[in-house]
Amino acid sequence: MFPPDVKAVDEDILSFIERGVDHRDDEGFNRLAIRSFALQYKYIPLYRRYCQRRGVTPGNIASWKDVPPVFTDVFKAVRLTLLPSLTVKTFMTSGTVNPDQKGRVDYDMGGLALMKATISHAASGLLFPDRIKSRLFVIAPSPDIAPNMVMVFGMNRLKDSFGLQGSRFFIGKNGFDADALADALRSSEEDNIPATICGGSFGFINFFDFLRANRLKFRLPKGSRCLDAGGIKGKSRDVVREEFLDYCGEFLGVSREFCVNLIGMTETASQYYDNNLKNRGLGVDNLPAKFIPPWTRVLVVNPDTLEPLPIGETGLLRYFDLANRGHICAIQTDDLGRIIDGGFEVSGRAGERDVRGCSLTIEEMSRMTGIMEGI
Repeated sequence: MFPPDVKAVDEDILSFIERGVDHRDDEGFNRLAIRSFALQYKYIPLYRRYCQRRGVTPGNIASWKDVPPVFTDVFKAVRLTLLPSLTVKTFMTSGTVNPDQKGRVDYDMGGLALMKATISHAASGLLFPDRIKSRLFVIAPSPDIAPNMVMVFGMNRLKDSFGLQGSRFFIGKNGFDADALADALRSSEEDNIPATICGGSFGFINFFDFLRANRLKFRLPKGSRCLDAGGIKGKSRDVVREEFLDYCGEFLGVSREFCVNLIGMTETASQYYDNNLKNRGLGVDNLPAKFIPPWTRVLVVNPDTLEPLPIGETGLLRYFDLANRGHICAIQTDDLGRIIDGGFEVSGRAGERDVRGCSLTIEEMSRMTGIMEGI
């Protein structure tokens, strides 16, 4: 049975998300953040003990900033789930550093509804603020091939919510069908129907290489756009952002103002889009920053002390996401970034020696898991 206190918080968080991306309610956010923390403290024994060791309880904090965060890598070592018996969907981290170490994040029905709401409302305000309809082409595995990949779940939600007939995925059991994507773009070009191309950043690079090798170029209809997720550095070859944007214009005919980068991670239910399409035509500085949706907050903290840094300084990014009700709202990453006017930017990843607190937290939680299993 779904606990009434969890259901009540879910309803209020969902109402908050459904207000869209154009509102700011710090007091309302803070109240929901503390209520969510109280649920996680109550229902996740391991997290409760972790917080108690830090002297933090729902009764002695006044701000979301005081909620003890959990490093992303902790999800590779322990299971942190509010209602494990009610899990309906599990997402796995990629394990790019160590394929044998993959984190898992579980969602119950209420938590999954919150994630779906963040996907729809963030995309509506940040990817499709002009309310345009387009064919949505995804350079990613289809959901039946990668059911536990959070990016695939999100892209499928975008396809179903915003894509016209003919929208589809282009990575199947036999790999990336670049020929089929080229045919689909040619059809959009001929039918004068805008195309939205979505996928991992390096998937785009593979497609650009295919187009170059086959001497193909498109001039997609007005309103077409690109959404690339993640980044490129560290893959088989590095491509700087400026070069990527040039390729979008050269091979697809999509200008850089219609190119949006998104960052997300398995451990957070929400996504962070560039704000350039949202700002388009508003007469504001259009240098893209990652927009912070109203139902999330972002802190930059000192790598050594994990204390908040002043605006503009570079440190480790910490996210607080109300839609994370089902696991942990306060997520500490090893990504480097800084708060800037209009949002935040990501500048890379910290080295292992710079995030010693991560390994210490994993060690502590693993030790507590053993102790609690012996009780």
